[in-house]
Amino acid sequence: MMGPEFRRNLWLELTTRRIVFMVGILALVFFAAAVSGPSYTPYSAAETIYYLIAVIWGARNAGLSIVGEIRDHTWDLQRLSSISASEMIWGKLFGSTIYNWFGGAICLAVMLVYGFTHGTPVSAILDLIYYVIVGLVAQASALLASLIAIRRRSAHSRLDVFLYQFAGIAAALAVFYLWQAADPASAILLGKKSTDVINWWGAVISARPFLLISLALFTAWLLTGCYREMRRELKMRNGPLVWLGFLTFMGIYVAGFDAWLPHNSNLPQWSIVALRLALATTAYGVLTYVMVLLEPKDRVLYRWYGSQIASGAVGPAFWNLQAWLMSYAAMVIVALALIWWLFAQHAGAAYSALTFAGLGFLTRDVSIFVFFAATRRRGDFAAIVTLIALYALIPAILDGLGVKAALPLFYPTPSNPVWLGPAIVWGEAVAAVIAAISRVALAGKRVPSASLRS
Repeated sequence: MMGPEFRRNLWLELTTRRIVFMVGILALVFFAAAVSGPSYTPYSAAETIYYLIAVIWGARNAGLSIVGEIRDHTWDLQRLSSISASEMIWGKLFGSTIYNWFGGAICLAVMLVYGFTHGTPVSAILDLIYYVIVGLVAQASALLASLIAIRRRSAHSRLDVFLYQFAGIAAALAVFYLWQAADPASAILLGKKSTDVINWWGAVISARPFLLISLALFTAWLLTGCYREMRRELKMRNGPLVWLGFLTFMGIYVAGFDAWLPHNSNLPQWSIVALRLALATTAYGVLTYVMVLLEPKDRVLYRWYGSQIASGAVGPAFWNLQAWLMSYAAMVIVALALIWWLFAQHAGAAYSALTFAGLGFLTRDVSIFVFFAATRRRGDFAAIVTLIALYALIPAILDGLGVKAALPLFYPTPSNPVWLGPAIVWGEAVAAVIAAISRVALAGKRVPSASLRS
């Protein structure tokens, strides 16, 4: 049953005049492509128009779906209505883009018929699923970007809407290049070698079905993210279980690609385990950086964490953890498991030291984000500039001056003795943690409450 928000958008978007206009224009384009010769076919025309309508235009409409309501001062009324989070998100995501999907469906029908008549049914169906996924990814990414910006109370100018649209297009481009890597014809056009099979967790799997299932799973997670952000916007609580499930999925998924890393094919089994742990550690580190940048660093919430833990109420604090904290905890667990594994296999201290140093750098960096966000309105910008200076500018100056012995202070690199670099890095990390905690504790005296976390 259609929700009220979807029905409203359906009435607004699919008017008779717009339907006739879309059908007429597309019919003219396909007829022109059919009579123009073999260089330009109805399939290529339908493919190009689908990307324009469903991906580029659709991403803009999805990014505008809530921002437009805010501009018209109707969003607060919708938030106070009885519309559920699921009805709201599906109504905004699919209702605001229903006209794009109407035109896209016509293009998909043309491509499907052409694929059945000029190729194999299996290939045509796989391509159909891919096109639906790339459209969904573009639109859902744009909507998710707008929801995150709303949560951070960012401005919503035309530039901001363009950035939401750009986020959707960038996600669609990633899907496009990933999918085309398994298509021999497209790979030749892109100047790359196509991939027929993928080695994942030691199993050799056909590339196109594997990539299609992977894209479908990531699309499902993306839609889940949109739903959870809408729940936050409607002042509903989100527990940690979904994000923990996503972390588990990412760790298992990424760790399976160890065979794609450059290494000797005759490595012992313990080295393969180490590579998989290293991949999972890297994935969790990237997620930590992404989420600490995207999520608001609320000092009142952090003081509430501290008060709950100090009083022994660990359960409520855990249930309200931010995603970046859970990602950081996952990286710590997997990184320590990797270090223990390397020591147990007598692999030498070099790799263990680098892993431990990387963990220290991550601890320092997230503390820098919290430190600046505690009292600054634009704390994320100050944190990013600080990290650029620490990872790029200062090391470049030191390298130019020939002071290469100090480089382990700024990014993970072997040091002599081997544990000197990690020890110094963790000294930086501890200092950054203390500074961040002190800044949060002293930034205001308002009493926090459990209702602040949504």
